[in-house]
Amino acid sequence: MQFYGFLSNGTTAALVGPDASVDWWPVPRFDSPSVFTRLLGDERHGCFRIFPEAPAQVSQAYVRDSNVLATTFVAADGRRAILHDFLTVGRPELRRVLTTRLPMRVCLRPVFGYGLVAAAVELTEQGAVFSNPQAGEALVLAVAGPAPPLSVDALCDGSWILPPGRYHLILRYISDDLREQREAVAALAAQTAGPPAAPATGLSGALAENVCYWRERLACARPYQGRWREAWARSLLVLYGLTYRTNGAIIAAPTTSLPEEIGGTRQWDYRFAWIRDGSYAAEALIAAGDVISGRRFLAFLLNSVDIQGKPFPAPFFHVDGTLIRGERELGWLPGFRRSRPCREGNAASHQQQLDVEGDFLWVLARYVEQARDRAFLRFYWPVVRAMVEWVRRHWRESDASLWEFRDRDRPYTHSRLMCWVALTQGARMAEWMGDAHAAARWRAEAEAVQATIEATAVDPAGGFYVQAPGTATLDAALLLMPLYGYVPADHPRFRRTLEAIERELVEGVLVYRYRSDMLGRAAHPFLLASSWLARVYLRQGRREEAARVIDGLAAQATDLGLLGEHTDRETGAPRGNFPQAFSHLGLLMAVLEYAAGEGTAGGG
Repeated sequence: MQFYGFLSNGTTAALVGPDASVDWWPVPRFDSPSVFTRLLGDERHGCFRIFPEAPAQVSQAYVRDSNVLATTFVAADGRRAILHDFLTVGRPELRRVLTTRLPMRVCLRPVFGYGLVAAAVELTEQGAVFSNPQAGEALVLAVAGPAPPLSVDALCDGSWILPPGRYHLILRYISDDLREQREAVAALAAQTAGPPAAPATGLSGALAENVCYWRERLACARPYQGRWREAWARSLLVLYGLTYRTNGAIIAAPTTSLPEEIGGTRQWDYRFAWIRDGSYAAEALIAAGDVISGRRFLAFLLNSVDIQGKPFPAPFFHVDGTLIRGERELGWLPGFRRSRPCREGNAASHQQQLDVEGDFLWVLARYVEQARDRAFLRFYWPVVRAMVEWVRRHWRESDASLWEFRDRDRPYTHSRLMCWVALTQGARMAEWMGDAHAAARWRAEAEAVQATIEATAVDPAGGFYVQAPGTATLDAALLLMPLYGYVPADHPRFRRTLEAIERELVEGVLVYRYRSDMLGRAAHPFLLASSWLARVYLRQGRREEAARVIDGLAAQATDLGLLGEHTDRETGAPRGNFPQAFSHLGLLMAVLEYAAGEGTAGGG
């Protein structure tokens, strides 16, 4: 399945289509307005295309173990062009390195503000400046290579043709300050002075440095050479690409408004640092051997805790730790395949979600235990203690659940499970800190949570756990019970729960998170849930079935190895925001746990 390629520099991200068009680029940050928004509209909403003058076959692949994307065009007579795309680490800058024996057209049409504000264009000696007439920002283009004279019309309508040769096209975002603009133009002019050097072999210059950067990041994890090696590497690279370099925050996905169902209304903005998603991702990174990335994420969230109120005042933050203020519809965008509305922001920022403290404390305990870093825990102990105390006082309340149901707050079983996790892990850490009184108090409260779950969240007829008290609804999140140590995977009550989930929510190797919600029937399987199923099977000793699920989950990836939040059961296409941290971290955890049972190097 062909879909988009993913570029990142740890500050922002871009999506490149199978035709090598850059159709999505929010800049300067992941959660900024986009300057290329063809993803949610058409060329009028902004894109950066480089394509052959005559028809050619197109193929794409990542440079091995990197987030550098290579697109190859092959003409009928065998001549070819290779285009390498990457985002410069440390700068809000897109680079496109073209080596071609074919004439290639260029169409550069940035439109600011999610495709709303047309740019004012001014030519320079090395390229052009595209300014936002309504705000202080601009894009500076510089071109190195044997390019013909440039005109604004030719550049914007795709009639500017590059003859065979080697080119560097650099597009840098700047604040629209005249001094900064002049400096950027001068700096890019110096970088692009003269023809770009052709390497004797392989890659060179900034391109080679970018490849090296991602390979060094991948080397932070323990090596793995098992049967899912490519899925392991791509999943790690996606998680690294979704990590904000400044502080270790991890976003859920780099896009907004890609639909869960074509033509439906389930379009959300995922470009924020969810506590839950990031905690799951940090757990996967720690399990892979990269404890430093895990620690950076933990510190980011610990520094965002409110010790006077709910520890996490919202379920997610901007990447700088500030709160999101609601959502708005981008009414001028037609949406991906006419799926509307498109949204900026996320109204779930106002929800109470009681599971997130447990998600976080579980990973914190894993980190302290694996890294033997009690000094880190000691430094943040007042914050951690306040967090566990808040859970002790509030676990009986209703919430929106991990699924972020709108206007349907209840005492969800998974939320109470995670309150139990918060209290039990808090008690463990209190013992490490020598606070026996707090440990005893929290363990006693955890027993009360467990007693409530057992008394209220079990279907009286079937003897299995349910989504919420008073219902017979099944929920894939119940698969997490043995993964967090609440109940053994072979406990009779959990076995009945698993059998019910297999009957009602599992199709082949794919798992629906539930069958319906406030917006109607769930259209497509939720890929993270398949990884939960595989991990449960591993705990039950069903390794062949676990491997079959992992194979099936990996098979949902695009030709570039990327996973969406859901997979379309009819077409196999990714659905939801893309690429999705949930799906990649889930696949990574399943691979690591499977390999741990074999003694494979690196636990994966």
